[in-house]
Amino acid sequence: METFLFDLYGTLADVHTDESQPALWEDAAADATARGAAYTAETYQRAYLALCKDEVHRRAAELPGVPEQFIEPELLNVFLRLLRTEDRAAAAAHARRFRVRSTKRLCPMPHAIETLDALKRRGRRIFLLSNAQSCFTNDELDALDLFDRFDGILLSSDAGMKKPYRGLFERLLNRYDIDPETALMVGNDAIADMGGAAGAGIRGAYIHTWQSGERPKTLPRGCFEITDLLELLSESEA
Repeated sequence: METFLFDLYGTLADVHTDESQPALWEDAAADATARGAAYTAETYQRAYLALCKDEVHRRAAELPGVPEQFIEPELLNVFLRLLRTEDRAAAAAHARRFRVRSTKRLCPMPHAIETLDALKRRGRRIFLLSNAQSCFTNDELDALDLFDRFDGILLSSDAGMKKPYRGLFERLLNRYDIDPETALMVGNDAIADMGGAAGAGIRGAYIHTWQSGERPKTLPRGCFEITDLLELLSESEA
């Protein structure tokens, strides 16, 4: 394999977030109020959820060819609207605070960095294709020391669409001139990662982690299971 496409959360990054904690919404409301928008925890949470839905509808109108179930909103726009501002730096700072307060654990998965570095030494191209929000994920990639290890990154929030939609995979392939026949998608989700890859004519390596949910009974055609990221090194020789 010449090119490796990686999912992030649950594959390369072990992350646990909890948006059910009341303290998160209390802190978010207090920070938004300090920035000039008056909220209680309850009114902030209601506004946040409503604006998330509205952003999906707005983006679906911008991407009429993409089914709405595959639309990914840009949460930075939600935070801009919550703060009632056009100051993107302020909204980004608010988003970072929100994410940090909701995150309980964030660390690399076992052998993630070791595997990426070994693939890079062998001259393989490495890309990140993740259902993720750039206003959260870019900082987390830096914190995980992963950002500079990729030849290219495509996040769903930037594309407006999410896995397993075929169009997201095709956008990555086209942007970076990737031959699907010499690429391998690595991920922990049998539907989003493996199903999406198979639909785009890409082989897949599934790794089951605690974030995967129930283990799939079968995998799409052209996909196989690994138990450790280091097993990808043998695939790099194929």
